[in-house]
Amino acid sequence: MNGMTKLMTLSALAAVVVMGAGCILEETDVELVVKATECMTFDENHTSETFVTPRTLNLADELDDALEDFDVEREDLVRGGMIMATYEVTVPPVHDWTLTGGITVERVDKAAGPVTVVNYTSQSLMDAYGEPVFADLVQAGVDLINDAIDDYIENTTHPNPVLLFKVVNGDCDPNPSVADPLVFEWDACVQFYVVIRKTLEVPDPFPGSD
Repeated sequence: MNGMTKLMTLSALAAVVVMGAGCILEETDVELVVKATECMTFDENHTSETFVTPRTLNLADELDDALEDFDVEREDLVRGGMIMATYEVTVPPVHDWTLTGGITVERVDKAAGPVTVVNYTSQSLMDAYGEPVFADLVQAGVDLINDAIDDYIENTTHPNPVLLFKVVNGDCDPNPSVADPLVFEWDACVQFYVVIRKTLEVPDPFPGSD
Protein backbone atom coordinates (compact mmCIF):
# COMPACT_ATOMS: atom_id res chain seq x y z
CA MET A 1 0.00 0.00 0.00
CA ASN A 2 1.33 3.42 -0.84
CA GLY A 3 1.65 6.06 1.85
CA MET A 4 0.10 9.46 1.81
CA THR A 5 0.82 10.62 -1.71
CA LYS A 6 -0.22 14.25 -1.59
CA LEU A 7 -0.23 16.92 1.07
CA MET A 8 -1.15 20.40 -0.10
CA THR A 9 -2.39 23.61 1.50
CA LEU A 10 -5.42 24.72 -0.47
CA SER A 11 -6.15 27.96 1.34
CA ALA A 12 -5.25 29.97 4.43
CA LEU A 13 -7.13 32.76 6.10
CA ALA A 14 -3.89 34.52 7.16
CA ALA A 15 -0.23 34.54 6.12
CA VAL A 16 3.07 35.09 7.89
CA VAL A 17 4.07 38.73 7.42
CA VAL A 18 7.58 40.19 7.53
CA MET A 19 7.55 42.46 10.58
CA GLY A 20 9.59 45.57 11.26
CA ALA A 21 11.12 46.67 14.55
CA GLY A 22 8.65 47.75 17.22
CA CYS A 23 5.67 46.08 15.54
CA ILE A 24 2.76 45.32 17.92
CA LEU A 25 1.54 41.73 17.67
CA GLU A 26 -1.83 40.20 18.36
CA GLU A 27 -3.02 36.61 18.42
CA THR A 28 -5.42 35.44 15.75
CA ASP A 29 -6.92 32.07 14.76
CA VAL A 30 -6.29 30.88 11.22
CA GLU A 31 -7.64 27.86 9.38
CA LEU A 32 -5.69 25.84 6.86
CA VAL A 33 -7.42 23.42 4.50
CA VAL A 34 -5.17 20.45 3.77
CA LYS A 35 -5.78 17.84 1.08
CA ALA A 36 -4.34 14.31 1.15
CA THR A 37 -4.72 11.35 -1.20
CA GLU A 38 -4.28 7.72 -0.17
CA CYS A 39 -3.90 5.05 -2.87
CA MET A 40 -4.28 1.28 -2.61
CA THR A 41 -2.92 -1.18 -5.18
CA PHE A 42 -5.00 -4.20 -6.19
CA ASP A 43 -3.35 -7.15 -7.94
CA GLU A 44 -6.02 -9.13 -9.78
CA ASN A 45 -5.64 -12.71 -11.07
CA HIS A 46 -8.93 -14.53 -11.56
CA THR A 47 -10.41 -17.38 -13.56
CA SER A 48 -14.02 -16.43 -12.71
CA GLU A 49 -15.99 -13.27 -13.41
CA THR A 50 -17.14 -13.10 -9.76
CA PHE A 51 -14.37 -12.31 -7.29
CA VAL A 52 -13.62 -10.33 -4.13
CA THR A 53 -10.30 -8.55 -3.51
CA PRO A 54 -9.77 -6.95 -0.07
CA ARG A 55 -7.39 -4.18 1.00
CA THR A 56 -7.05 -2.65 4.48
CA LEU A 57 -6.40 1.05 5.07
CA ASN A 58 -5.26 2.17 8.51
CA LEU A 59 -6.80 5.60 8.27
CA ALA A 60 -5.50 6.74 11.65
CA ASP A 61 -1.88 5.93 10.74
CA GLU A 62 -2.16 7.71 7.41
CA LEU A 63 -3.67 10.82 8.98
CA ASP A 64 -1.02 10.75 11.72
CA ASP A 65 1.70 10.72 9.05
CA ALA A 66 0.06 13.61 7.21
CA LEU A 67 -0.18 15.73 10.35
CA GLU A 68 3.42 14.98 11.24
CA ASP A 69 4.54 16.12 7.79
CA PHE A 70 2.60 19.34 8.30
CA ASP A 71 3.87 19.76 11.89
CA VAL A 72 0.42 19.89 13.52
CA GLU A 73 -1.33 17.85 16.21
CA ARG A 74 -4.60 15.97 16.10
CA GLU A 75 -6.18 18.46 18.48
CA ASP A 76 -5.58 21.16 15.86
CA LEU A 77 -8.17 19.54 13.56
CA VAL A 78 -11.68 20.95 13.47
CA ARG A 79 -13.35 18.98 10.67
CA GLY A 80 -12.67 16.85 7.60
CA GLY A 81 -14.20 14.54 5.04
CA MET A 82 -13.89 12.62 1.81
CA ILE A 83 -13.65 14.62 -1.43
CA MET A 84 -13.59 12.05 -4.22
CA ALA A 85 -12.22 8.70 -5.38
CA THR A 86 -10.52 7.57 -8.58
CA TYR A 87 -9.30 4.29 -10.02
CA GLU A 88 -6.71 3.62 -12.70
CA VAL A 89 -5.35 0.47 -14.35
CA THR A 90 -1.56 0.54 -13.97
CA VAL A 91 -0.67 -2.85 -15.49
CA PRO A 92 -3.07 -3.70 -18.35
CA PRO A 93 -4.36 -7.18 -19.23
CA VAL A 94 -3.25 -8.98 -22.39
CA HIS A 95 -6.56 -7.98 -24.00
CA ASP A 96 -9.48 -5.78 -23.01
CA TRP A 97 -12.10 -6.83 -20.49
CA THR A 98 -15.31 -5.10 -19.40
CA LEU A 99 -16.14 -5.30 -15.69
CA THR A 100 -19.22 -4.48 -13.62
CA GLY A 101 -19.27 -4.44 -9.85
CA GLY A 102 -18.54 -2.24 -6.87
CA ILE A 103 -16.24 -1.48 -3.96
CA THR A 104 -17.50 -1.84 -0.39
CA VAL A 105 -16.08 -0.31 2.77
CA GLU A 106 -16.42 -1.28 6.42
CA ARG A 107 -14.81 -0.45 9.73
CA VAL A 108 -12.39 -2.93 11.29
CA ASP A 109 -12.02 -1.07 14.59
CA LYS A 110 -15.78 -1.14 15.27
CA ALA A 111 -18.97 -2.59 13.80
CA ALA A 112 -19.95 -0.44 10.80
CA GLY A 113 -20.69 -1.61 7.27
CA PRO A 114 -20.01 -3.10 4.88
CA VAL A 115 -21.68 -0.64 2.52
CA THR A 116 -20.96 0.19 -1.11
CA VAL A 117 -18.83 3.28 -1.69
CA VAL A 118 -18.09 2.93 -5.44
CA ASN A 119 -20.07 1.45 -8.33
CA TYR A 120 -18.56 0.68 -11.72
CA THR A 121 -20.64 -0.46 -14.69
CA SER A 122 -19.34 -1.81 -18.02
CA GLN A 123 -15.90 -0.42 -17.26
CA SER A 124 -13.37 -1.18 -20.00
CA LEU A 125 -10.00 -1.90 -18.43
CA MET A 126 -8.16 -0.43 -21.40
CA ASP A 127 -10.20 2.78 -21.10
CA ALA A 128 -8.98 3.06 -17.50
CA TYR A 129 -5.35 2.31 -18.36
CA GLY A 130 -2.97 5.19 -17.69
CA GLU A 131 -5.80 7.64 -17.03
CA PRO A 132 -7.60 8.03 -13.66
CA VAL A 133 -11.34 7.48 -13.78
CA PHE A 134 -13.50 9.51 -11.39
CA ALA A 135 -15.47 6.97 -9.39
CA ASP A 136 -19.26 6.90 -9.16
CA LEU A 137 -19.65 7.35 -5.38
CA VAL A 138 -22.43 5.96 -3.20
CA GLN A 139 -23.46 8.24 -0.33
CA ALA A 140 -23.71 5.46 2.26
CA GLY A 141 -20.04 4.59 1.76
CA VAL A 142 -18.98 8.24 1.82
CA ASP A 143 -20.89 8.70 5.09
CA LEU A 144 -19.08 5.74 6.67
CA ILE A 145 -15.67 7.16 5.69
CA ASN A 146 -16.65 10.62 6.95
CA ASP A 147 -17.77 9.09 10.26
CA ALA A 148 -14.34 7.45 10.54
CA ILE A 149 -12.64 10.82 9.99
CA ASP A 150 -14.94 12.39 12.60
CA ASP A 151 -13.97 9.67 15.10
CA TYR A 152 -10.31 10.38 14.45
CA ILE A 153 -10.77 14.12 14.99
CA GLU A 154 -12.90 13.70 18.12
CA ASN A 155 -10.25 11.30 19.52
CA THR A 156 -12.63 9.68 22.04
CA THR A 157 -14.40 6.30 21.78
CA HIS A 158 -12.97 5.06 18.45
CA PRO A 159 -9.97 7.32 17.77
CA ASN A 160 -8.03 4.95 15.48
CA PRO A 161 -10.25 4.00 12.53
CA VAL A 162 -9.22 1.17 10.21
CA LEU A 163 -11.11 0.69 6.94
CA LEU A 164 -11.50 -2.53 4.96
CA PHE A 165 -12.20 -2.03 1.25
CA LYS A 166 -13.35 -4.92 -0.96
CA VAL A 167 -13.61 -5.04 -4.73
CA VAL A 168 -16.75 -7.11 -5.37
CA ASN A 169 -16.93 -7.89 -9.06
CA GLY A 170 -20.10 -9.41 -10.48
CA ASP A 171 -19.67 -9.56 -14.25
CA CYS A 172 -16.83 -9.80 -16.76
CA ASP A 173 -17.00 -9.79 -20.54
CA PRO A 174 -15.58 -12.02 -21.92
CA ASN A 175 -15.59 -14.58 -19.13
CA PRO A 176 -12.12 -15.43 -17.82
CA SER A 177 -11.02 -19.04 -17.58
CA VAL A 178 -8.05 -21.14 -16.53
CA ALA A 179 -6.73 -20.91 -20.08
CA ASP A 180 -7.43 -17.15 -20.29
CA PRO A 181 -7.30 -15.66 -16.77
CA LEU A 182 -8.14 -12.06 -15.91
CA VAL A 183 -4.77 -10.61 -14.85
CA PHE A 184 -4.16 -6.90 -14.30
CA GLU A 185 -3.16 -4.35 -11.66
CA TRP A 186 -4.92 -1.16 -10.68
CA ASP A 187 -4.87 1.61 -8.07
CA ALA A 188 -7.84 2.99 -6.18
CA CYS A 189 -7.28 6.42 -4.61
CA VAL A 190 -9.37 8.22 -1.99
CA GLN A 191 -8.92 11.95 -1.51
CA PHE A 192 -9.61 13.57 1.87
CA TYR A 193 -9.48 17.05 3.35
CA VAL A 194 -8.94 18.24 6.90
CA VAL A 195 -9.24 21.73 8.34
CA ILE A 196 -6.52 22.78 10.78
CA ARG A 197 -6.97 25.66 13.22
CA LYS A 198 -3.86 27.38 14.57
CA THR A 199 -3.31 30.45 16.73
CA LEU A 200 -0.62 32.75 15.33
CA GLU A 201 0.88 36.07 16.29
CA VAL A 202 0.49 38.61 13.50
CA PRO A 203 1.01 42.37 13.26
CA ASP A 204 -1.87 44.46 14.62
CA PRO A 205 -2.97 46.63 11.68
CA PHE A 206 -4.60 49.17 14.04
CA PRO A 207 -2.44 49.35 17.19
CA GLY A 208 -3.96 51.32 20.04
CA SER A 209 -7.46 51.30 18.51
CA ASP A 210 -9.03 49.39 21.40
